Amino acid sequence: MRHFVCLTIILLVFFPLKGAAQEELQGRVVDATTGEPLPYVSVRLGDEICTLTNAEGDFKLTADEDKSLTFSFIGYEKLRIKAGKLPAVVRLKPYSTTMQEVTVHAKTYDEVLKQTIDNLRQDYRECGAWTRKYFFRTLMEKAEGTYIAEAFVQAYSVVNLRDVVIMSGLQGYDKEAKKGRLNVNASNIHRLMEIGPMTVKKSLWSSATKPLQFYSYTREYFDMKFEHLQGEDGKLLYRIDFSLKEKYKGEFLATKPYIIGTAYVDAETCRLLRFDGSCVNYYMKYELLPHATSIDFQLEYDYSNDAACVSHMAISGGNDFLTYRALLFAVESDRRQKKPMKASGSNIVSALMEAGYDETLWDEYNIVKRTEQEERVAFGK
Repeated sequence: MRHFVCLTIILLVFFPLKGAAQEELQGRVVDATTGEPLPYVSVRLGDEICTLTNAEGDFKLTADEDKSLTFSFIGYEKLRIKAGKLPAVVRLKPYSTTMQEVTVHAKTYDEVLKQTIDNLRQDYRECGAWTRKYFFRTLMEKAEGTYIAEAFVQAYSVVNLRDVVIMSGLQGYDKEAKKGRLNVNASNIHRLMEIGPMTVKKSLWSSATKPLQFYSYTREYFDMKFEHLQGEDGKLLYRIDFSLKEKYKGEFLATKPYIIGTAYVDAETCRLLRFDGSCVNYYMKYELLPHATSIDFQLEYDYSNDAACVSHMAISGGNDFLTYRALLFAVESDRRQKKPMKASGSNIVSALMEAGYDETLWDEYNIVKRTEQEERVAFGK
């Protein structure tokens, strides 16, 4: 018996019991200056991005109370908080805007633009075969009702998403839906996620004029406004606003799709961190006919493997027949894809049915918290 007690003490010393029990944590992230909710803020648990805030700035996750959470959003100060001391409202402070020239790295605006584009192209050349697993959610509203689809997908991740493969998925609808399950002929909502300020190997966006596709192209078609943002730690960002030059609005680009928006670029490395964009003159098929459709998107990159890999992306838009919003969030690190992937078909309904549903995936990851509307539709309320 004495030997048993001694052995137990030794085991407790060298192999202590597991830490505090995990708890489900919830909260909201807001701008510390305006009080406005901040959507799609990254919430890290240790070194890994654990979840995002949703479209309303809310989040939930499971973590040990003694662990530290880090909240980060490009253009805002990072905030680190112990899980056990998490407030109901997390306030992030925005970077300050400075009118001073950023001379530390001795680059002209032209050099910043050219190097940013060159960096994206080099990342694709060296790492274009990398893929990631993502969590995907879309909410669609039609006259017949409101529908939600969730899935885990795999996609090539460098520079822009492409060849999205639906691995497992489910769908739901509200009780007002006249036709029950989602029924959108040839809906390509998951193809819209392949948009970006630069795109590679995507015929869907090859005809669109994009602000970071080529240096000469950008100089020709876009007006640019540079602004400098500075964090409390001295970190510098360029915020670059891209707008179509006035002379092209009345010419051939008046009917062709083009992308405008704002890029956030690291001043030291000239690497693109985030792009908030809008696509003008895009036509989406609805009931087999094209209809003018608005597209707004936010795309954020991380460089965990030293290449511009899409960390998460949110898009929203619509037309007179259909409105939508969609979110895609990386749940695993990048990996090299040895065999070419075959993208799921253009109809998301048939792709979801073919993939089937594996409930263990929803239990394995801290998926992005549903909004109240998404929760209602998911359970048919």
